[in-house]
Amino acid sequence: MTDAVFETLKRLPAYRVAEQTIRRRILDGSLAPGTLLPPEHDLADQLGVTRPTVREAMRSLESAGLIERGARRRMAVTAPNKSVVTNAMHEAIVLHGISYRELWEVQTAVEPIAARLAATNITAELLARLRTNLDSTADCLDDPIALVEADVEFHELVAQASDNHALLLAREPLGALLFPAYGTVIRRIGPGRRLFEAHSRIFQALEAGDADTAENWMTKHFVDFKRGCELAGLDLDDAVTAIDQASNDTPTGETP
Repeated sequence: MTDAVFETLKRLPAYRVAEQTIRRRILDGSLAPGTLLPPEHDLADQLGVTRPTVREAMRSLESAGLIERGARRRMAVTAPNKSVVTNAMHEAIVLHGISYRELWEVQTAVEPIAARLAATNITAELLARLRTNLDSTADCLDDPIALVEADVEFHELVAQASDNHALLLAREPLGALLFPAYGTVIRRIGPGRRLFEAHSRIFQALEAGDADTAENWMTKHFVDFKRGCELAGLDLDDAVTAIDQASNDTPTGETP
């Protein structure tokens, strides 16, 4: 018989242990959003580490969006901002080489569900904002930049109207990469009138509370989206590239 062999245990840096300890308390609900953490010196004493170690742990938790500076300059627990989630997902999508086709396949499932839920849950305020969006869309059918902005806003408003926070978090990073890419299609083949018709039909269904029609038209809209990419000569199998957030446009080369 041979002796068993064990790998050397990994020893995490002290700040990582401190960070994970605090993170667990946040995620299990022991520390709810709004809870103030102890002052730095007290927290160091409680955890049995140095103040620089606590400071490093705080920096890591703050960058993750789990804490922020609150009252009396104390760090307070907070729910991560959507931008934190979106940025992390953007980086993961780009680094994993995910294609635009894969994004489209997911959005083709998510957006019709959003439209169905919106038909039931939409508020008068969001319905009014969608009506304003349609008016703006009608005025910019021949303006590619403005039309892309109106398109992105329309889908964001429908998602908000779904009143489903899980859906909002799931679709935000995907849509933020996929929808601006449609600007290339708009510039090349100008499908503004088809886009406007689809948005109008979806809006009418939401206004009537018709979930089936809203879902069906959103599905048709995304099938048309794919067809537009093909007509414009774009390759949906290309890997997603980072969007310039400052200009909210596709990168050089105009691939979707």
